[in-house]
Formats: sequence, structure tokens, C-alpha cells
Amino acid sequence: MLETQFINISGYGICLYPKEFKAFSGKLDSIEVHNARESPKELHNRLIEKIAIVLTGPYLYINGFYRYCMHYERELVPEERYAHIEDHYKRISAFTEERRQKLYHILLFAQGDSLIEVQNPPDTIGLQQWLQEPTGDSLYLIPLRRLQRILTDMRRAREGIFLDILNGTITILPHVYVPADISVPTMFAQYGEIMKDKKILDMGTGTGVLAIMAAKFGADKVIATDINPNSVANAKLNVQRFGLSSIIEVRGPQDLFNLVKDEKFDIILFNAPWIQGEPQTLYDTANYDFGYRVLEGFLQEAPQHLNNNGLILLQYSDISQRKGENSISHLLQTIELCRLRIVGEKSLKRKSRVIGTQEHVFIFEIKIKESEKNGR
Repeated sequence: MLETQFINISGYGICLYPKEFKAFSGKLDSIEVHNARESPKELHNRLIEKIAIVLTGPYLYINGFYRYCMHYERELVPEERYAHIEDHYKRISAFTEERRQKLYHILLFAQGDSLIEVQNPPDTIGLQQWLQEPTGDSLYLIPLRRLQRILTDMRRAREGIFLDILNGTITILPHVYVPADISVPTMFAQYGEIMKDKKILDMGTGTGVLAIMAAKFGADKVIATDINPNSVANAKLNVQRFGLSSIIEVRGPQDLFNLVKDEKFDIILFNAPWIQGEPQTLYDTANYDFGYRVLEGFLQEAPQHLNNNGLILLQYSDISQRKGENSISHLLQTIELCRLRIVGEKSLKRKSRVIGTQEHVFIFEIKIKESEKNGR
């Protein structure tokens, strides 16, 4: 398990480097403080040499340097470093991971909600709410890349995100998976016609997008659950926002089927975590599934909660398959072992932020095997 790092920086004293940031950057071994007005090329070279840099000065220059690094990000990692890896996807994945890690080595000083030694900074009021473990009054380091993501999430929380499939705006709370890529919920919308008058379970509801969508398509009753307490609170807010509390019941936080032990459904929706790895934060629980524990647990219990003609709509990606971890092969084997069968599928192709190349996202249409129905 990652631990918070304590770093002694000359002229500044002990700084915290929270473990949630180490999940992105790794341990910081060598750190230098630089003014953002310095030569971007020279600063860029420090990153290439695996030096983490803390920037001070005008935020305009800090942001400008980040854009410079994004423009020349391929140069952060020598092309020949992973030439020995024969598998194309594994080679690209390793290259992308190191490049991303180096971008997380661009750091800022912060204390509480404020950036330190940064002139004309963006509005960071409320920043602590978006950290997994608030740092109190301690001086800490925050990766610029992570800060910019948090600032985007804070803006979305203030303004909401308008989704065409809902014809309305959803609210986002801290540490809740953000449906930034609308293609994911849109895939479920293709099944809108079969949701009418059905009892539906939305597993891992997040912001409640799929539950709200199902209700708008005419579902008779929707139960929405999540293991993340922030997601449960977020889904309740959005359900109330859309005036759907009489149709959608949000439960949790609990894992998988713990809150629907004796209930059966016509349709179960599950946007499963599809990246291999141990979750380090609440947000990560929506993306990472170490050793397929979540996927296997879901498929093992799901048949007990399906009506005879019930349908599972399971969304999954081939990211881990392309990285050589056989996730799709494992999924197909587990479906077979759990008395289930695939009766159809839909897919789309998009660029993955994880492996830096194309991925396929699937919705697998799954039912109980005919031979198993009479014995239930």
C-alpha cells in the first residue's frame, strides 16, 4: 500500500507528498525548485533526466510550460527504451505509462486550499475537499497535471455537466467517477426500448447517470447501488434534481449485491472496472479491479438476482487484454463458469488514456443458460 512521502526541500522544510499522488507519479527521489520563467527546454530536460521539478512564479508561465511538455511529451521518454518489447501494445503501454509519470513530476507547493509562491493562480477555494486525505495546515506538493484535473472537476461540480441522453445537467461530487466520455453511457442508451416497465438494478451507479437514463426510458423501478459513499450521495442528489425519487432508490455504500440479497431484476446494468490494478483512492474503485475480484464476484452472484428471462448488460474494455493480461479471455471463461451465456454484444472503438492507443469498449448482453433455468 502506498504511503504519504515526507520530503525535505531546502529553503522550504518538510513537505508532504500525499499517497494519492504517488499512485500517479511514483516515489519522488530527486526534486528541484525552479521558476517557471526559466527556459522551458532546460526544464523539460530535467524531466527527461527523471528530476521532479517544483515550479514557482506566474501561473501563466507554469501553465505555459505544461503545454510545452504536452507538445513535446514523446521526447520525455527515449524511443529506444522499450524497443526490446516485441508486443506492440505492451511496448506502447510501457512508453505511455513512463511518459505520463514524468508529466506528473511537474509539481506545485500548496497549503490548505492555496498554491504557494504562485502569482495570479486559478481559484482553488475548496481544493481540500477534492483530496483523498486533507493535509490540514501542512505544506504539501501537488502535481500540476492532477491539480488541473481537480480544477476541471470543481468547475463541473459548480456548473454541472449537460448530457444529451438525459436532456439535463448532472451534479458531480468529489471522488466520484465522471462520465466525461459520453460514448460510455450512450452505449447503454441503445437498449432504452427494452427498459420500459422493467425492474432494473444499476450496479456501481456513480453519479446515477444510468439509473436516471433507465427511469427516463420508462423503467418501473430502479435500484442504484455503489460501494463509494460519495457516489451514493451524488446519485441521490442527481435523482432528486431530475425529480425521479419515486422511481429510483439509491442504496449504499455496500459492495456488489449486499443490498439486494433477496431481490431479482429484469435487467442488471454494470459498467465494470476494467483496468488491472489495486485501487488507491475512492475514485479508483470505478476503474481498477485487482485480480478480477469485482468482476468475478459480480458474475458469480448475478444469476441469483436475475428473473428467468432477465438480462445483464455488462460494459467492459479490452485495455488489459491489449496489455497482455487476458482480461477478455478471462471474462468469457468466467461467464461460462457462472452458468451464463452471451446472447449479443455491441462495441465501439476509442482512444484510451491508459494505453495511449485504441481500445474497444463492449456491452455484453448476458443471460442465464437455458439448461440452468429449471434448476434454479
